[in-house]
Amino acid sequence: MLNDSEIDRDAGQLAAYRTSDTLSDILDKYSTLIQEYRRLKSDYEEERDAREKYKQVAKSQERNPFVLVLVDGDGYVFNEDLIGRGPDAGSTAAQVLNDAVRQSLRKKGLEHCQVMVRIYANVAGLSKALNKAGGSVGAEKRSLAPFIASFNRSYGLTELVDAGELKENADFKLRALLNLYAENGQCKHIYFAACHDVGYISDLTPHMGNTNRFTLVDAHCIRFQKEFTKLGMAVEHFPGVFRNSPLDLATSYTRGSNGVIPPEAPRGPQGGSPPTPSPSSTTAPAAAPRKKIVCQTFPLGKCKFGAQCRYSHGDDPRKAGTTATPTHNPSHSVSSSSTSWRDTARLDSAAALAAIKKLPSKKSLPEGHVAVNKNGFRLDPYVQPSTNEAVNRLNTRTRRVRVCNNFHLNGQCPAGDHCEYDHSPLEDDLKAALETLARSTPCGRRGACRDAKCTKGHICQLLDCKSRGGHGFCKIPFSSHSEDMTLAQYVPAIRSRVSPTTNNTSAEGSSIYEDEELDDEGEAHTPSGITLAGED
Repeated sequence: MLNDSEIDRDAGQLAAYRTSDTLSDILDKYSTLIQEYRRLKSDYEEERDAREKYKQVAKSQERNPFVLVLVDGDGYVFNEDLIGRGPDAGSTAAQVLNDAVRQSLRKKGLEHCQVMVRIYANVAGLSKALNKAGGSVGAEKRSLAPFIASFNRSYGLTELVDAGELKENADFKLRALLNLYAENGQCKHIYFAACHDVGYISDLTPHMGNTNRFTLVDAHCIRFQKEFTKLGMAVEHFPGVFRNSPLDLATSYTRGSNGVIPPEAPRGPQGGSPPTPSPSSTTAPAAAPRKKIVCQTFPLGKCKFGAQCRYSHGDDPRKAGTTATPTHNPSHSVSSSSTSWRDTARLDSAAALAAIKKLPSKKSLPEGHVAVNKNGFRLDPYVQPSTNEAVNRLNTRTRRVRVCNNFHLNGQCPAGDHCEYDHSPLEDDLKAALETLARSTPCGRRGACRDAKCTKGHICQLLDCKSRGGHGFCKIPFSSHSEDMTLAQYVPAIRSRVSPTTNNTSAEGSSIYEDEELDDEGEAHTPSGITLAGED
């Protein structure tokens, strides 16, 4: 048995061991606390730096605040009294617009903001339209240039920009600026003046109901589309800034009852007199007098002949027969057929499809005859649109060897077994793609062609054609797009002298075409390639 001294010694050792074990645990916990402290300190420093950066960014956004005024100048046209005020007319117009915006800003408490104005317009087309509407500008192609120069030098942030003659250029620029500044901190408010075009709805929808940041601008010269009222944004007028009536060129660029531009009589080489009809086609209705035929290039601002043009530019725009339809604002009404001079040149795809489907079918064509309209203009048979898959397969096949148009589309080839092009069988969908491709290359004889075996195009069957306001590349002459596609009669064909290699096509370009084509200015050129819909 242990004596008392041994027991005391063992008890002391146990106490010492317990003390030593507790100290180790405390040291471990202390080390963990130090690590957590260092992590929290690092997070705090990052948060502090981010806070400082945020303060700097917020401070910079409060520096040089501005409001943006976006205007589609093709629809929102300045008041005629402002445009016709001589060399300083542009400065006056800029001042009137700036004053109207300033007055609106005072109501919003944003009078301290600078005003940035961006107006985009087709200057050539707008100049022509204004000249015909009342002569407030000259007849030159860009007679608005002095007005624009005066406008642009009036204020540092005020610009009226020529967007070019393509229909969608102004839309493209306005959308880009709208998307850029919609979330910009320095831009405190946006005045949007393009409410005649529903194409902008998708760009404004993400900001629906944001009245603190967006204001829509209405004007008497446009038809305010009701879709914009559903956005829940404020709508304002700028009195005295824009025209009190639409800039309407309906008399010089009208559509028929079916939505198609009225036909123009076919022209011969060099844009001269209509081609002399063959004896077999003399029963076709006679072409209208030259001055009653509407010029197809004037509404696009491309007519270089001005008052000397042999075709009509419209005698009196004020006589345009339109029916007034009220907008959401009862204080004014505008023509439902003239939202803007630019939009009258657009054909929707449904109307284009309805017009194209009036073409005769290939099966209905009598042997040895061609179809013509009431003007005696050659009509092609309707071609069913090809699928992208068929076009790709045709492309793959023609990379090896070109196929023969005469053999596959007409059933026979003058060269027979000596033809250098492929006569091997084609599937039906590839034949349709080949015919679409062949018809996309214009015939040099245009509507005067009477060759039943001609596989080239005489009218356009492309729904998205750029000449109808779309985006698809088209080589068919512009004047041919205005022809009536309604069948009038079948006339006996006249066989032309065509070489065996004339009507052979590659899916990636034109082959050896021997006859020349005529462009819209009457100048000859040879085709350099063919593009299908969706390939441009």
